[in-house]
Parts: sequence; structure tokens; C-alpha cells
Amino acid sequence: MGKFDFEIPADFIKQLGNMADIDRIAPQMIDEAMPILAENMKKGLASHRRTGDMIKSVKYTKATQNKYGYYAAVRPTGKDRKGVQNMEKLVYLEYGTSKQPATPVMAKIINDSRSAVLAKMQEVFNREVGK
Repeated sequence: MGKFDFEIPADFIKQLGNMADIDRIAPQMIDEAMPILAENMKKGLASHRRTGDMIKSVKYTKATQNKYGYYAAVRPTGKDRKGVQNMEKLVYLEYGTSKQPATPVMAKIINDSRSAVLAKMQEVFNREVGK
């Protein structure tokens, strides 16, 4: 019978050990990436600006956990000066109404943000696992 010997690099074992600490690392990764997505959302909505109320109201939440994993949200909050909810205006912009054609902006915002957000999350992961 043949014999097979191998050594696992110490840094790889350390990374695997830190994976057990994912409940601490995952929220940090999300929290540090959300400002990038919020800024890109503001830039993406800028061309659809009328009063600026919706753009000024874009905020992000801290990472929270549910039964599916960790998540955070970036969205317009509150109401404009006329009392219309800013999130409602974004939905009308994205999907349209009977009086307004749909202008999908979210897919472009997400696609434009993807690489920067993933790079930031990878940076945080490497920083935390590298300790």
C-alpha cells in the first residue's frame, strides 16, 4: 500500500481557525462596505434629481443577522418636503407608474458598486484573518 504524506501550511490552518470567528468578521465586512454602496447609490440617483430630497435621504443600516445569514440595506429614508416617502419615489422610478415609464437604476448601481464592495470586504477579511 502506498503512503502519502503532506503538510498543511501554518497560515492556512490559522485562516481555518479564524473561520470559526465568522460571526464577528462577517458583520464588520458588511458594515465597512456599506458606505461605498450608499455613495454609489447617491451618484446613480443624481441624474434623476428634482429637489435632491431623495438623494439626501439615502442611508445604510448596520449588519444584522436573521435565519438566512447577515444582511444590511441601503435605501432612501423618510419623506420629502411634500410628505411623499423617498423609498416610494425610488420604487416609482425603478418600476414606473401608469403616468411614468420605468427607469431601472438599481441594477446599474449594484453592478457599478460590485467590484469596490467586494474589494473592501476582502480587505476587511484579510485584515481580520491576518491577525
